[in-house]
Amino acid sequence: MTLFSPSFLKESKLLIKLALPILFAQLALTGLGVVDTIMSGRVGTQDLAAIGLGTNIMLPVFIFTTGILLAITPMVSKANGQNNAQNIRIFFYQGLWLSLPLGILSLAILMNLNWLLDMLSIEAKVYQLTEDYLYYIAYGMPGIALYQALRFFWEGLGKTLPTMWISFLALLLNIPLNALFIYGYGPIEAMGAAGCGVASTLVMWSMLVIGLLYVIKNGFINQYLIPLNFSINWQQGIKPIFSLGLPNSFALLFEVSLFSFIALFIASLGSTVIASHQIAINFTSLAFMVPLSFAMALTVRVGYGFGELNKSKVVTTLYTGFIWAVSIGAILSAVYYHFRAVIVGFYTTDVEVISIATGLLIFAAIYQVFDAIQVNAAGALRGFHDTKVTMWVTLISYWGVGLGLGYIFTFTDWIVPAMGVAGFWLGIVLGLTLAAILLSIRLRKVFYVYFK
Repeated sequence: MTLFSPSFLKESKLLIKLALPILFAQLALTGLGVVDTIMSGRVGTQDLAAIGLGTNIMLPVFIFTTGILLAITPMVSKANGQNNAQNIRIFFYQGLWLSLPLGILSLAILMNLNWLLDMLSIEAKVYQLTEDYLYYIAYGMPGIALYQALRFFWEGLGKTLPTMWISFLALLLNIPLNALFIYGYGPIEAMGAAGCGVASTLVMWSMLVIGLLYVIKNGFINQYLIPLNFSINWQQGIKPIFSLGLPNSFALLFEVSLFSFIALFIASLGSTVIASHQIAINFTSLAFMVPLSFAMALTVRVGYGFGELNKSKVVTTLYTGFIWAVSIGAILSAVYYHFRAVIVGFYTTDVEVISIATGLLIFAAIYQVFDAIQVNAAGALRGFHDTKVTMWVTLISYWGVGLGLGYIFTFTDWIVPAMGVAGFWLGIVLGLTLAAILLSIRLRKVFYVYFK
């Protein structure tokens, strides 16, 4: 197969049809964080810093739940490739049963993190705002967990448009709710950063309600839900989802917590550095959605071809997906580098924050292509139901190299003179590069195990 061959163009159309709605959905969901950052930043630097810390503390908890439930997609996709309606039905109901305790556990964790805040050397006002933000957003965790189970089910069946529309509705709803609770109106007092937590919780439960309405009303989905069966099936449903999802969850957690732990380590450097880091992370998360969307589409397409045991289809999917993801990653890298000052200017007018954040975006521009490779390799491996090696690779790459070397670069002069927050971003570059290499090697090995 060559670039622009009929098979490449056909697979491109299928991947884009899956990936674009996921991309717009992820952009909308990430946009929730952008809105929170911008609207809280208008209140003050302390509120912006609290949102940065609170988000970075909350995100690993959210990702842990999401990573486990994400296994529903390749399970459903493979069953669909096998034309096995019974297994598809099992994964729907058992996915819901699994999501409920995960959501409740997330709520309990976020409600009891004062000990973590006590360990950080942060200003008293930032401490209080962060504590309040985590308290209010915790109530949204069960709702979003149940929604994720629904979402990953219909995406496994190749239906990604509902995710897009629901995410856009969530973004539109978040703006007036943020304005209401952050700035106050009428009898509702201004809550500052804590108001973002209230707004986010209301948005999360709204997404679940809309998702349930879609599942109930959509005829295509309904054919896999009847007859109704809400009994718990550990052996055939919950156990395989959990077994595939747990390593996947840790893999995602290692990557995301890299950024969260960096935020915690730099807390002692002051609110200006925290705010700069938050701006850089916030916008880079938007760009990351592009290769991530193709990775999620790859999971569906590889899973379907894996279910069919169709070597030709899987080869075409992998080749096409990587060409698109890496090309877009390269384009985004160029945009990051040339327009970094403009990007940061959307967030703040603070000269010192702008200076630091624009420097961090240079590092972000460097790792875009490597990030695209590693996330798509991981997505393809999920389609093959292979997640354990990915977990170990991410542990070594992100925590060992990214966080470990990043700490050395930032605070010590063991290798180079202490670089400050930029040292962590250099560690990120090195960690993502290693992950891209190791996951690509693993994907090649797994492919030849199933398709000799």
